Amino acid sequence: MLALSHVAKRLLRKERLDVTFPLQKLATRETSGRFMSTHLGYDANDRLIVIGSGVAGCSAALTAAEQHKIPVTLLCAGSLPTDCNSFWAQGGIIYRNYDPTANDSAASLVADVKRAGAGLCDEGAVWKLALEGPQRVRQLLLDDQGKYANVPFDRTSSGALSCCLEASHAAPRIIHFADHTGKAITEHITAAALNHPLITVVTDTLVTDLITRETDDKQKVCLGVHTIHKNTGQRQSLLSLRGTVLASGGLGGIYEHSTNPAGFNALGSSTALATRAGAHTSDLEYVQFHPTALYIPNESCFLLTEALRGEGAVLRDRHGRAFAKDFHPDGELAPRDIVARGVFNENQKVDEGNNVFLDITHRDADWLRGRFPSIDAHLKKRGLDITKDHLPITPAAHYTCGGVTTDLEGCTNVIGLLSAGEAARTGLHGGNRLASTSLLEGLVFGGSIADYLGRPEQGGLVREIIREYLNDTEYATEKINEWRSKTKSKDVRNGSRIYKERASEMLKKLKRIMWDHVGVVRTPIGLTHAANEIAEIKEEACDLFEKYACVETVGIRDASFAGEAVAQAALTNRVSAGAHCIVLEGPDSDKVEEGLCSSDESSDV
Repeated sequence: MLALSHVAKRLLRKERLDVTFPLQKLATRETSGRFMSTHLGYDANDRLIVIGSGVAGCSAALTAAEQHKIPVTLLCAGSLPTDCNSFWAQGGIIYRNYDPTANDSAASLVADVKRAGAGLCDEGAVWKLALEGPQRVRQLLLDDQGKYANVPFDRTSSGALSCCLEASHAAPRIIHFADHTGKAITEHITAAALNHPLITVVTDTLVTDLITRETDDKQKVCLGVHTIHKNTGQRQSLLSLRGTVLASGGLGGIYEHSTNPAGFNALGSSTALATRAGAHTSDLEYVQFHPTALYIPNESCFLLTEALRGEGAVLRDRHGRAFAKDFHPDGELAPRDIVARGVFNENQKVDEGNNVFLDITHRDADWLRGRFPSIDAHLKKRGLDITKDHLPITPAAHYTCGGVTTDLEGCTNVIGLLSAGEAARTGLHGGNRLASTSLLEGLVFGGSIADYLGRPEQGGLVREIIREYLNDTEYATEKINEWRSKTKSKDVRNGSRIYKERASEMLKKLKRIMWDHVGVVRTPIGLTHAANEIAEIKEEACDLFEKYACVETVGIRDASFAGEAVAQAALTNRVSAGAHCIVLEGPDSDKVEEGLCSSDESSDV
């Protein structure tokens, strides 16, 4: 083991830094990927590694490269950088409504975030979002100088940004591009990243593990990442002098009903990578379930955006009765966790079929189709009409409020490992996320990571401190060679189909366990059962991964680590709040039927 010198320790204590990790020249330049280019004049390892090409990852990459001239290697699992969960955000992104009649302000947004978060939000994180958010939007998304993105958000007839209202917001402050804001933002911000000369984008790349070591003082250090190319199976180890950023999203995809698209992106890779590396996670029990996902049997759930209810959509049962005011005075505009439980409870009242529908047929038909074109097109393909039909819905796993524990600058307890976006737990969301905060969170905290690393008194000092004890390259070389030298026997390669099929079967089973026992409403018995079952799945998943590393085995391995972490967090926390609703067996068990699993904890924030 290596230890920090006396001087280094003193500097760390003096600065109180959660340091990022710089590394000496330990490995050769990686093989070019589809979008990879070589930047002459830089040591191959003198770069920041960013895992994830969504809003948080691109925000960190662009800010680091443009403002601080830090070379960046941006890794993404998809074949295109736009293959990320940010792409699928429908409603919009929080800005600031500068119209005096809107009565919007930073303080107003803070109050809304805290109210939705069930009193569990971190005050500093909420104020950071509210105060820094508008400037980050202008910097990264409304840039007409060609350095960042210039997203064509909807505007009013006067040319001002069009701001709409969403549930639990006190003011109309959501800017949008029809009903596919995430698509517009992602297309523009990833294009900016691809065009930046200091950013190398590597596609089709799965990060399987973080490369770490432990000092004599038991301090974990992140050196870089092990990767596998999802099409060729090629293994590589990438090292970094600047740090590694986890921005690969959340874990909603480990549930049977999820608004997250099918595939690798939402299987909890950030949580799994962090857990295996010894990074702390927290608040994982607070998995937000979106109240209104289109429910068609034997089909994946399709998100029906919060903006529909903001524009007046009504929740009705199969008899047409509007029931939202039964569970909260704000009805359809109550916090998501409350609405989700209300929808869940109504659906429990029938033995067969669906009992909850979303109705916006009272709005003008032409306006509806123009405001929600993506939803309209999706419904038409399934024989439904947004202007005429009541739409069958179910709650579905949507967003991870917890994650990798960070401070307000994205630092974790592992030196050189940072995190932002849905992957991270800053304390912003508390127990439940306010609508349309996710994209803004990615901008603000992704940018903050880059600013932290770019400041000489922090990023620069840390590089020099860590460089002092990394002159010995033996450990890193050993880890790199160990990963790259793992070859598969002919028998294993020939059995690849069996491993893939088994991994897919296990993932299907895991999703069902998570939905049945770690879902909208939970019990200690159900959570204990889930934790035990997932532990067995994890053991087999790790064995499959060791035998044959591919998309399917990497996916089930990550999903099992993430699922176990969520189940254990939920089992440990016996207090219902926000998105975590746990019903103790006994006299209080009937509270679920009344929709009173948690009180209106949001009203007193």
